Amino acid sequence: MKWKRGATWILLLSVWAGLAVWQWSEYNRARRLAFDELHRQAVTVSGALVGGIRTHRRMGRFFEENLQEAVNAVVDSDFVMAAAIDAEDGKRLASAGEIELLDADKEACRKASVFAYRDRFELQPHAGGAHGGQGQGGRGPGWLRNQDQDTNNADAAVSAFRTVLLLDSTPTETRCRQEARLRGLVVVAGCLVLFSLALVWRATVRTAEARGRATLFQTETRHLRDLSQAAAGLAHETRNPLSLIRGWTQRLADCCSDHPEQSEQAQAIMEECDRVTSRINQFLTFARPSTPQIEDVAVGEVIGELAALMEPMLDAKDLALEGHAIDPDHTIRADREMFRQALFNFAQNAVQFSSDGGTIEIAICRAPAGRSRIEVSDRGQGVPDEAVESLYTPYFTTRPDGTGLGLAIVRRIAIAHGWQAGYTPRPGGGSVFWLDQVDG
Repeated sequence: MKWKRGATWILLLSVWAGLAVWQWSEYNRARRLAFDELHRQAVTVSGALVGGIRTHRRMGRFFEENLQEAVNAVVDSDFVMAAAIDAEDGKRLASAGEIELLDADKEACRKASVFAYRDRFELQPHAGGAHGGQGQGGRGPGWLRNQDQDTNNADAAVSAFRTVLLLDSTPTETRCRQEARLRGLVVVAGCLVLFSLALVWRATVRTAEARGRATLFQTETRHLRDLSQAAAGLAHETRNPLSLIRGWTQRLADCCSDHPEQSEQAQAIMEECDRVTSRINQFLTFARPSTPQIEDVAVGEVIGELAALMEPMLDAKDLALEGHAIDPDHTIRADREMFRQALFNFAQNAVQFSSDGGTIEIAICRAPAGRSRIEVSDRGQGVPDEAVESLYTPYFTTRPDGTGLGLAIVRRIAIAHGWQAGYTPRPGGGSVFWLDQVDG
């Protein structure tokens, strides 16, 4: 089941990662399109500027005087921050706008939200018109022709130029930031949706599992109830003949008092009848439906009753049963007879496993939220590690003469009250059997 949950979380994380990668790709695509649009604007402005320059070139050889005017016209646009025309050798022929940014590096342009565009263009040499020559026949003065030739040579020498445009990228970057926020919100929303789906799926699975367990428990409960009733009936029918057998055996033993061998055999039969009857009684206690009648129970008073009841067992091994630091007025909310039965089973186990001359302690530990923990401790040999998990299982016992129902009965009593029953090794040797989450 754990690997299924892990696989589901991995799948959801993979889907979310795929969504994040997709949104990142879409953001980069939108950013690229936005700056492509800005680049097209720069190309358009540069084309208009170069077209105007070429127009002035065709109109006359003094076009350089109009370069500054053309650059100024370009900078008048809202989104053009600066513009310049450079000669091929780097000489700046004209500039306008925020000219301090024209030679800035990429980092400075980025900080100033500037998009820089540079392009190279060429102008063909100015062809000019027919020149007057010397002498008659319509030729002009020779000095004018020489002057025009000098001008043409100068025009032919400068034929390549560069345009430098700085466009305001603030609107484009604002759109990119908005796109980034939008994509980020999509990723966060996707994460929340997937997390909600995971919670819904988890709740659905747990609900289905709980319903399945409830149905199974109901079926098992009905089955166990039927078995308990059948077993109780069988035990009752068995106990009656046993009582009859013991009674007749007792009469035979009384009649055969002069025959020690027969009297000993009769005594053995009675002891076996008592043993079987005891086990039947334990089984009936275990199988009987337990509905506690809750009342205030004085723990110290119950311990005193146990000490009196178990006195022969304790004296046989020179043991003492003590309540350790128990307030005489301390009460708990429980069914008195069930609580007494649980403590008796704990104490009986402690007596059977304790060495001669020891002490069995019953203590109450305060817990949060008005709860208590009741512990029965001994200095016996303890419980083997491999047997701890099975201690409260019906018919599990570590004693050859044990029935395996004592602790199982304690567990049923604890479940009926909403308590917890358990075992821990005692520091220094021995065992601690406890009831936790006791109300009081």
